Order: sequence, then structure tokens, then C-alpha cells
Amino acid sequence: MVTTRPARNTPDSRPRAGLRRAVAAATAGLLATAGAVALEPLAPAAVAADGDKPKIVVVATGGTLAGKAGGRDTYTSYRAGTYPMADMVGVLQPELSAFADVEVVQFGNAGSGGYSIAQYHDLTIAVEDALSDADGVVVTTGTDTMEEFAYWLDLTVQNKKPVVITGAMRPWAAGNTASESMVLGTDGPANLLQSIRLAASQETYCFGTVLSLNDEVHAARDVTKGNSTRNDTFVTRMSGVLGWIDGSDVIINRAPARVLDCATNDWFTPFDLRTVARDAHKRVEIFYNAQAVGGEAITAWADAGVAGVVTAGTGAGGISSAAGTARTAAARDKGVWFVSTTRTGSGSVSGGSGNIIAGGDLLPQKARLLLMLSRSFTEDIAVARGWFQTLGSPTFDSSALADTVPPTRVVDPAPEPEPQPEPGETGAPTEPGTPGEPAPEPTDGAVPAPGATDGASPSPAATDAAAGVLPFTGGTAGTVGIVSLLGALALAIGATTLWQHRRRVALERGLTG
Repeated sequence: MVTTRPARNTPDSRPRAGLRRAVAAATAGLLATAGAVALEPLAPAAVAADGDKPKIVVVATGGTLAGKAGGRDTYTSYRAGTYPMADMVGVLQPELSAFADVEVVQFGNAGSGGYSIAQYHDLTIAVEDALSDADGVVVTTGTDTMEEFAYWLDLTVQNKKPVVITGAMRPWAAGNTASESMVLGTDGPANLLQSIRLAASQETYCFGTVLSLNDEVHAARDVTKGNSTRNDTFVTRMSGVLGWIDGSDVIINRAPARVLDCATNDWFTPFDLRTVARDAHKRVEIFYNAQAVGGEAITAWADAGVAGVVTAGTGAGGISSAAGTARTAAARDKGVWFVSTTRTGSGSVSGGSGNIIAGGDLLPQKARLLLMLSRSFTEDIAVARGWFQTLGSPTFDSSALADTVPPTRVVDPAPEPEPQPEPGETGAPTEPGTPGEPAPEPTDGAVPAPGATDGASPSPAATDAAAGVLPFTGGTAGTVGIVSLLGALALAIGATTLWQHRRRVALERGLTG
């Protein structure tokens, strides 16, 4: 199903279909592992979960993906942002509806370089609105500044559900509609289909925003456009891709460091755009260093009221003498904040003091966005410096586990011996009740349940069992642990064996007495 809708601002009331499926699958898997049969009341829930398809909203902004070419064999001459996304999604049917229900928000239809920072602000709000009742969002845009779209959303979207950004290196078609005269070898339809598949899979839950193109998955912070025309243009230098999509299989083999905070509010960034105006973001520029370059640009920006400048320096962030002099004056006289990065494309820049912040290994265009948001949300450069050290340079750090997690295999404790029944006066085990007397024979062919008593109120465990709840789960909303499951099964088997033994002895005594 494909639906076109406007962006909305509604509370997050739709549970994730993937979570429901995961809970149902985990429950069934644990029961099967233990050799048990699932209780009948659980079956309808599992069937309902299997019948659910995740809801994905495509927020479209245009770009080459929506481009109209001059001919079917034309790849570099086209008009970006031509076809409506609803028509493009329609081309992917019926295959798309096999795994997702899709809605479309046509945010805009232009080249990626045509959007302002105020529109970036609006895009974040549109994505958050879409996530309020969807399982994930796919944002489409042009590839020229796609990495900046992606990092902006990564820093500002206050929702853990998957956000995937995609586009194309070749225009969609050459006809009057999206379904006419498809460009030969266009990569757009496959990129759009696979990005929706990625979002629907929930594999990148808590990853923040990821970029998906050419069947590869990249982290928004690290990815960059590496070629002007090739389909495999996007690269993540040093770290590599997060994963890939092979046919219908989503394969993720690493994750951004922020997933460590998925279960806590530490996952969220301080940049909640609903708390600031769309025109509150101050100007930040990028100075590109070169041999003996002058510093007049820095001086002019400071005089024009620019709040921050990112320097793309040589090597580990160096800038020319003239540029350094201009930077010192702008920081001292105009209060301009500077972030030092490298133009090399990879590697870190450290140090920094006063009004100069080290950008770590952020690319200059990414550092610009973080500095812009920092200037919008704080007047304290020490706070901004901390954001660059944490949000800007997140790392996996497991050193704290060294004090709490044993370094070698943990040996499970030996199981406690099962209690043995006390012998009666005649040396035979007795049932609860009159000492030394066997339990009465069951009548009318009925078989008494172990531990059953006449007139007794049903136990909480019995009540739960009647309602289809496993007693050791703590109720329908409880968490089933495999250890608890196996332990409960062992106790049940032991109790049944003991009852059978006692009944057999009682029968033998009745026959011989």
C-alpha cells in the first residue's frame, strides 16, 4: 500500500512491528529449545505479528533520484527534482508492498544544494513527525550534499527508530512520468527499494541516521562522497561500511558507538530543534588552507557577523601565517569560534584552546554543522568543546568492564540435589494427609493433579496457567529467561516423576493389602 500524506505532529503511539515479531519469535524459540509446546493462547499473537508489515514513511526532497534525463542513455545531463515521490514509489509495486506499507511526504523537489539551513531545521521536524506513527523513515535527496543532510539529521532527530537517507547517481527516467522511458542502468529504483527494506528491517535501530546507496550502509558521521559520477561514490575512509544489502538480506557487521546508549536517555543529543526557532542558527563558514594563502576571508567573515569558522588545514590542521593572524584577531575582537580540522580527508586534529576547538577526525563539512548547532544551543565554548569531544568523536570504550566482568570463563555452580521424600512408618513414602496412610484411589477414572487438594482456592500459578501465562515469566509482560525456563521444566518433570512413584507405591499397597 502507498499513501501520500502531509507531515503530522502526533504522539508516538504505534508499537514497532519488529519488536512484536521479535518477542513472539523469542518466546517460540525458547519453548522449542526446551522441548516444550507453546501454550495455545500465545498462538494468535504470534500469527498476528507475522501478518504485520512495518510502516515506512518516505520523506522526499528531490535530487538526481527524481531527475528527468534528456534521453534513456543520458546520465549526466538531466533536471533534478522532477518526478513526485508517490509516482516513483508506484513503480516499485507490487514488490515493495511484499515487505512494507509505505507512505510519502513530499517535503520538496530540488537539488540537494538548493536547501537552506532553515529548511534543514524543518526537515528534522518533518522526520520526527513521520516517526511518531511509523516504524522508520527514508529520506531522499541529492548526493552532492547528502552527507551533510545525513549528519544534520543524525545530530538533531530525537527518535531512536531507523532513519535512512538515499538517492541516486543517475536520473530516474527520461519520460513525462516516472514510469515512462526509464534511464538505462539507473540506480535510483534499486537504491529506493533497498533503503525502504533496510528501514523496515529495524536492523539500524538506535544507529541514528545511516546512508544507503549502491547496496552499502554507511554511518552518517563518517561517510563522504568520494567520486563525482560513479555509482559507488560514497565511502567511509578508515572505518569502512556498517554493512550491506544482498538481495533481500540485510547484513550489519558493525555499529556506530552511540548504540551503547540505546537503553538510556544518553542516546539523545542536546540539539532538540523544537526548542529553538528555525532562523536561530548562526552562520558558520569553512576556510580552506593552501600554500601561503591569505587571511582576508576570515577577516571579512568576522566583520560580516559570522559566528564560527571551520579551518580545513594542511596535515594535522595547520594554516598559513596570514590566516593564523586573521584567526587570532577574529577570535579576540569579534568572539568568533573556530574549529580546526584537516583537509586530508582522514586523520585527527587535536589540541585547541581559547576560541579554538579541535575537530578530531570530523570532516570540515561535518564539523561546520556541529559548530553551527553548538552556537545555537550554548554561549559557553567549554560546553561546545565537550560536545566535539563526545558527540563529534564517539568511541567504543569497554575499559569500565574490566572492574566488573571476569576475564575468563565463568563456571556455572553445581545444581542443588533434589529433595528426597521422607519414608513413612512402614518404610514406604506417604502422600500429604494422614501419616502412614496411602492416598485414596482416584475414582471415576480421574487422575488427580500433583499437589491438588479438595476445596482449595486456585493458586496464582494455576490462575496464570488458565489465562495462558507461563508462571515463571512474571505475567504476560514478563521476560522469559532461558535459565528460568529450563529450571521450571526440570522442577515440573521432577514433581511429575515423584507423583507417579507415589501413586505406583500406593497402588501396589492397595493390591497386596
